[in-house]
Parts: sequence; structure tokens; C-alpha cells
Amino acid sequence: MKRRNYIGAAGIIVMTALLVACKPSDEKLNEVDIAREVLKEAKEKAENTYLDITDEELRGKLDELAAKEKDIEEKDFSKMSDRKINEYLPKIEELKGEYDTVQQSLDSTLQEETALREEAAKNRRLEAYIVNSTGITLTEVVLHDVTNDVYSENLLGDGVSMEPGHSLVGAGLDINVESSAWEILVKDGDNNSYTLACGDFSQVSDAGVSIILKYDPASKTGSADLGGN
Repeated sequence: MKRRNYIGAAGIIVMTALLVACKPSDEKLNEVDIAREVLKEAKEKAENTYLDITDEELRGKLDELAAKEKDIEEKDFSKMSDRKINEYLPKIEELKGEYDTVQQSLDSTLQEETALREEAAKNRRLEAYIVNSTGITLTEVVLHDVTNDVYSENLLGDGVSMEPGHSLVGAGLDINVESSAWEILVKDGDNNSYTLACGDFSQVSDAGVSIILKYDPASKTGSADLGGN
């Protein structure tokens, strides 16, 4: 009878030892909880950054990483041994590293898109009605933003000429709101260039603008007079 009690007690001791061995230490559980929280924060940061950009190239990668992160998040580490947790810690760190790499790409894209949006916000799109009153057949009409030293494309288009007295309707102009000085550069069929002093586009209505191109051959001076469209 005593022997059976002894065996039973020994069995209880062994089972208790096994149960204790399967539980993680407080230190290890704390370590993995911190690692998992850092991973979760990396995921949330990447997902939030993605919402701020228009490029969808990394959506598939984020979904792939999210599936892995969800698997980690659902693990019950309180029922694992220290040895088992040690097997997961490198996986968590590796996944965090993948998120860091994706975050770098997202940050770069966000920076590029933000710069483009800020630059676009500086521009007003004006529709212009251009009248050729220079007395010269023009083959090129270019708006020069003197403040930023930026040139538009040929507003007439390639291979197009504008006879004296003719007009160009619906020319699109991008006007930088931070600029304060402009000029119109024109060329004739002999590739002679003329600079026409231009009015102030900052005073023009968003409804559009008329531009009257004038040139005085005697004084060799010209102007681009602005008015309502």
C-alpha cells in the first residue's frame, strides 16, 4: 500500500515537472511579448504609410507580410517552453526586418509623391487665347518663367505656323504662383528670335487670359499684353 502511494506521488512529481518545463520563464515571455509588439508597430506604420501614397506596387508584399504577422500575433507563447520561444524569436526579428525594408521603399515613394504634389500646388493652369499682332509669321511661341528660368513647350506645336492677325485658341499655360516675371519668346520662319516683354500672370483670372503679341521692327522691341479671355 505504501509502495503504491510512493509510485503515485512520484508520478505526480514527474507530471508537475513536465508542466513546469513547458511553461516559459517570465523573462523569456517578456522578451517575446516585446518583440511581437515591435513587429506589430512596424506593420501598423507600414500600412499607414501605404495609405498616404498612390503607388500600389507594394500592396501584394504588405499582404504577404500581414499574413505572417497575424500568425505570430495569434501564437499563445504562454504555453510554450523557453526553447520553443527561442525558435520563434529569430522569425519575428526576420519579419520585422522585412517590414523595415518595405518601410524604406514606402517612405521614399511618399517623399517623391509629396514633392510632386507640392510642386503641382504651385501651378495654376490657365487657358490662353493668343493673337499674333507682330506682323511676323511665327513658327514658335514659348512662355519663359523668368523667376524660375523655366520654359514651356512650343505652344504652337511642331510644324505649325501662325500668320499675322491669326489666333491660337485654348493654349494651356502652367503658371507658377510663386513667380513674378515672365516673357514670351517667339521665332519666325528664318529662325530669328524675338523677346516680348510680358505682363503679370499673377493678376490674371482663373477664367483664362488673352495674350496679344506685338512687335515694333523700328525699335526692335515687343510686348505680350495680357487681358481677360
